[in-house]
Amino acid sequence: MLRYLVFFIFTCPLANGINWHSSQIILRHLYNLQDEQFALVKKYLELETERLHELESLIIPIFDWYIDYAYMKRTLILSQVDSLKLMSRVYNNLSKIKRLMNNTISVNVIKQFDEQQEISEFNVKSAYRSLRRIQKVYLIPASDMAAGRYKDRIIGDPMDACECYIMSKYSFEEYDTYSVIDWAVQAYNKWLIDRPKCVDIDRLNYYTRSASMATGFSLETLSDFSNLNLSENTKHSAYFSLMAKALNIRDISAQSADIYDTYDDYEQFNLVRRFHNLCRTGKSVRPLTCDSKCRYQTKNSPYRMLMPFKEEDISSDPNVKLYHDIIYDEEIKTITDMASNDLSDAAYYLDGKVTLFDDRRLGQLKWFLENSNPKLFGKLNERIECITEYSTKTAEGFQTVNYGLGGHFTVHLDAFIDGPKLNGNRLVTTLFYMTDVPDDGYTVFPNLNYVAHCRKGTALVFTNLYLNNGSVNSGTYHGGCPVIKGNKWIMTKVVFEEGQPLTYNWRDNKIINVV
Repeated sequence: MLRYLVFFIFTCPLANGINWHSSQIILRHLYNLQDEQFALVKKYLELETERLHELESLIIPIFDWYIDYAYMKRTLILSQVDSLKLMSRVYNNLSKIKRLMNNTISVNVIKQFDEQQEISEFNVKSAYRSLRRIQKVYLIPASDMAAGRYKDRIIGDPMDACECYIMSKYSFEEYDTYSVIDWAVQAYNKWLIDRPKCVDIDRLNYYTRSASMATGFSLETLSDFSNLNLSENTKHSAYFSLMAKALNIRDISAQSADIYDTYDDYEQFNLVRRFHNLCRTGKSVRPLTCDSKCRYQTKNSPYRMLMPFKEEDISSDPNVKLYHDIIYDEEIKTITDMASNDLSDAAYYLDGKVTLFDDRRLGQLKWFLENSNPKLFGKLNERIECITEYSTKTAEGFQTVNYGLGGHFTVHLDAFIDGPKLNGNRLVTTLFYMTDVPDDGYTVFPNLNYVAHCRKGTALVFTNLYLNNGSVNSGTYHGGCPVIKGNKWIMTKVVFEEGQPLTYNWRDNKIINVV
């Protein structure tokens, strides 16, 4: 995919605001965009070829005529008829030549090309940051990612020297010094095969030497990594050992500073560290208790006597459950079809403000009004009310999200921590999984050591607040792991305190503290 982005950065230099990699649906549009752009290029070439052939058909007779009249031109012996013919010929020919050289038809095609949706360098840098995020969360060496693999999985096509060079270049521009060296090694090794001109080997050497000084690595030349010195006491020894193996490093000493402190400041927090560890393993590390049960649940609904819910207990504090086969294939298709042509970049609320900072959240979403499909959303609301035993009349609308390359949502709370809003706080979250993503893209609860895999048709339901006083339960901290490969669709519905049978009056709560 990266090579498509690299191609478009040179063909379309202006940005149009679309974050092309933020959802799989948007990425699919790249194929259509590529077809459209190539069709315009083909049309432009055809028009230019026709124009040049016509220009050639005018120029060649002029040269032939010029030879015939060379003597007359030198002696200035022309009859009136010859003078008229000369004036007429020059006028007609030069007018046609001027028209052809003005090239208005081809220029109009170029304008159409410029007016198409463009890929900008910003888009490519965003895709680069997503690849780096995947690398850091899942501890993937550049050697594996450049080969298009992760563990025993194929995650993409192999990257060539040019693409690895761009990764090293962007790493340098964003002061990601470890990544500079990691990708420079791959770029250099691939460059040695056929030495493509897209790799500026002198600049690559400069990137690597600069990164070496910043990190404490000893790299005298690009071709000799035998004296690489690495820190023994790094917090990320797993990543270090992977890189050491990839670069065939034998001598590891404690001469360099811990460069990972500049990598990801959030890693300093145990919550995020646990989140990343669970994303890497994909396995819950919580003991099973007597409260962990699976059952067929009717919720006292006569209709559910024939089609009971498949309920699975995950946690009692906070209350977290899975409901299997609760949303059906035809419903999922309707929802994704409705959302696919009207997605926008997912926002993140930081200090009360909306931001599109993709290190916090990256995806494309669509909010649905209930009246956009009353029958469908009415049925889903009935199911939510049945399994949660709370009303959806004051709830948020349905939010559908599609994730692309590195699409994720960092650890967060669904509940407000700065006091109740108009309808109170977010009481219960229902998260529907609408696609299978078997090997990554999990929903992780780091404080519960629980990993929920994306299984199509399943709903994850959790209570965000303590039901005795409405305070926020910190056990509901959760996040979406970055998507490496696959198409992840989810839909959420959040129920508010307003209108619910609660044991406390949420309007009296001035401040809601995280407990």
